[in-house]
Amino acid sequence: MSEKLKIEFPSQGWKQFLTSRHEILDAYDRARERAKSHDVETYHGRVAEAQLRTWLSGFLPKRYRVTSGYIVSPGLEHDQKIPHYDVIIYDAQNSPVLWIEGDPDRSEQGRSIAIPVEYVQFVLEVKSKFSASTVPDAINHLKDLLPLMSGTDDHKERYKLHLPANFGCGLVFFELRKADEFSSLALTRTIDGVGLRGYFGGLILRGDGHDKPATGRLQLLRSETPIEGRMDKRSLLDDLPIADSVKVSDDFHISAMVTWMEAHFVQFGFDLIAYMQGTYEAGRLSSFYGFGRS
Repeated sequence: MSEKLKIEFPSQGWKQFLTSRHEILDAYDRARERAKSHDVETYHGRVAEAQLRTWLSGFLPKRYRVTSGYIVSPGLEHDQKIPHYDVIIYDAQNSPVLWIEGDPDRSEQGRSIAIPVEYVQFVLEVKSKFSASTVPDAINHLKDLLPLMSGTDDHKERYKLHLPANFGCGLVFFELRKADEFSSLALTRTIDGVGLRGYFGGLILRGDGHDKPATGRLQLLRSETPIEGRMDKRSLLDDLPIADSVKVSDDFHISAMVTWMEAHFVQFGFDLIAYMQGTYEAGRLSSFYGFGRS
């Protein structure tokens, strides 16, 4: 009789998962070089967003679809400006598409689509670099969603106005550069998203100087007492830098940390799936697929 299987570490095929990360960053680096000849500095940022959407489109279960675009609610005034979001993950099995922007011959990942609010599962804000200026820019854009988080709709409500109760959001940065490695303010500012429904922290795909393909995972820490940071001359490129906590109430304090692992890239993807399916647990692996290290 064959021996009973047990979970192995590293997991089967874990290195193959990192191929997608490598392809995303290669495309980003090529775009950065081309951007030097463009008048518009955001060229490589648009390429970064498109590459992330392409990977997620291939990775996520087919019930979900990934697009850039708009979230529309009948609860907002008709002449109110609709913000544009980098990455929207929505329920493709049930959602209609309200409208499509873009040339007919453009690829699906180059178009912007408008999705009804009740079918939106997750929003990711994407920035090229992790810094004290880009973090608040990203979070402030996610805060444009606050009117859609102002309530929850009963499941029997015919006319939905708000984002689903299990909606989530987060941040993705393509790199942490040496110039920003001691920016404790950048890490502290990631806490500012704590008031957003389903705020999930974020990801830094690459850190300058790392000799292994490690990805940084930005996570929030919750405590009943203040948390003393570990940032005294500590680089954000090292493991476990922790920001001083922010007091939310007398017995509720929030801090942020970043950890670097090769498995964080694919684990972030499985965390997204678990969150959207209602099985995510903070501090627990969502899957052992793709889990390993050199």
